[in-house]
Amino acid sequence: MYPVDVNGPRKAVKSWRVTFFVTLYLFGKTTTSFPTLGDVDVSLLSSRNSGQSFNRCLLGPGQDSHRIGTGPSPLWPYQIFDSVPFNPPVLNITSHRQNLAPGLLFLTPSDFGPPSGATKEVAPIIVTDSGQLVWNGPSAEAADLQLFTYKGRPTLSYWSGISSNGVGYGKITFLDTSYNEILTVCPQLNLTTPDNIKYACQAGIHEASLTDRNTLLIDAYNVTMADLSSVGGPVHGWVFDNLILEIDPASGAILYRWSALEHIPITETKQPLAGTARNQSQPFDWFHLSSILQMGDGLLVSSRHTWTVYLVGADSNIRWRLQGATGGDFGPLPANAQFAWQHHARPRHMSNTSLTLSLFNNANNYPYNLTSISSTGLELNLTLPPNSSHSPALLERLHDPANPIYAGSQGSYQTLPHDHVLLDYGQVPVLCEYNAVGEAIWTAQYGTPNRAQGYRAFKYEWHATPTTSPDLTVKKSGGGSVDACGYRGFVSWNGATDVEGWVVEAGKEVGKLRQ
Repeated sequence: MYPVDVNGPRKAVKSWRVTFFVTLYLFGKTTTSFPTLGDVDVSLLSSRNSGQSFNRCLLGPGQDSHRIGTGPSPLWPYQIFDSVPFNPPVLNITSHRQNLAPGLLFLTPSDFGPPSGATKEVAPIIVTDSGQLVWNGPSAEAADLQLFTYKGRPTLSYWSGISSNGVGYGKITFLDTSYNEILTVCPQLNLTTPDNIKYACQAGIHEASLTDRNTLLIDAYNVTMADLSSVGGPVHGWVFDNLILEIDPASGAILYRWSALEHIPITETKQPLAGTARNQSQPFDWFHLSSILQMGDGLLVSSRHTWTVYLVGADSNIRWRLQGATGGDFGPLPANAQFAWQHHARPRHMSNTSLTLSLFNNANNYPYNLTSISSTGLELNLTLPPNSSHSPALLERLHDPANPIYAGSQGSYQTLPHDHVLLDYGQVPVLCEYNAVGEAIWTAQYGTPNRAQGYRAFKYEWHATPTTSPDLTVKKSGGGSVDACGYRGFVSWNGATDVEGWVVEAGKEVGKLRQ
């Protein structure tokens, strides 16, 4: 959308006291007319603007017009616009002026833990790498805003719902390139929940990935009972069972179900019991699924609390394990390649003999296992089939020595054009783009660490034209260089990515407008 403030007069035509209309033209076509309300003093101006699409004072050359709002800690500074009521976070950017990978940033800022007022507005957003707002989604707790191809067409998706302590219940929304809602995936799974509430939609917060069959892979959390005596817990203990479901997005039909409790021994967990498991309201989160992706005829599954990436076969059995401390079926990991409490495992390149795998290595676990080891982005090369005598090779270990970050939860690793990588640090709301030689060339903070969060973040080349009309607010000029025009217009078009210019016409009647 890009807020646009077009101020500073080019040519004052005439001033008089009238009720007037402003019409915006985009690429030579009328998009909408906006009547101003009441009798106002107007100086009509002629201008053609090179604004992008979000809040610039019309009637003059384009200029970014947003203001900065602040409040008591832990509230992070936020943007304020005249044309729309959106309040996205300010991006505190450090740039080394190197060429960045192309694209827009897809974020889901929110409070970490119970609502604390750290985030002014909780909503999925798209921004430029200079922090300018492009699209502000509906106000809702959201996660995993991403772009994929669904049935041959570019599609946005995001999760929204209710979450607590890393467990969520919600829905997945699909949007087209005009931000029209084309699908809502709202699984009703008859789950048992810690608070015994039957949530209307029960998709988990951790994953929504598309398969080559145009089906959707999601996670879900079900509370059940299990024998925990092997890990020092009660024989009749309460646990979360992590489920993987394959769903037809169009019909909602469940095509496949996988249960961690049915296929993974609880003894693989690294998570402390810490007083949980004795009742339904505090189940032991022994597995904590952190990503799912189709890989061949199987599923690549990451478990945060076992420090393990699994390949689940088509028969639902485990084909191999890559364990963060021992290497699992692949043999010892090399120095600096061990990982723990990881997120967002993704296959990068795969053949019959090798697999390149990336992941976000938290190395920390809030609140139980906070260490002096900083979080990193890792890329490993694995021999296939697994062979303990051929240890994995470390291809990439990304971190900024000048700015070590210790992310106790969440995070993502995305490969970008030109061999760049974008890391999102989850519980520490920081993004960092690394170049092809592993240097941090751009960093942005968008919240107070450990009070705000962003589950994942991505960068995509995205082109969209909303079906909605632009928003315009006209205000009396407050002085300075705009006094000659008397009034300023603030225009925005939520989600528009390809606005090249505006033509502004004004006058006291719709049929008698002038540039």
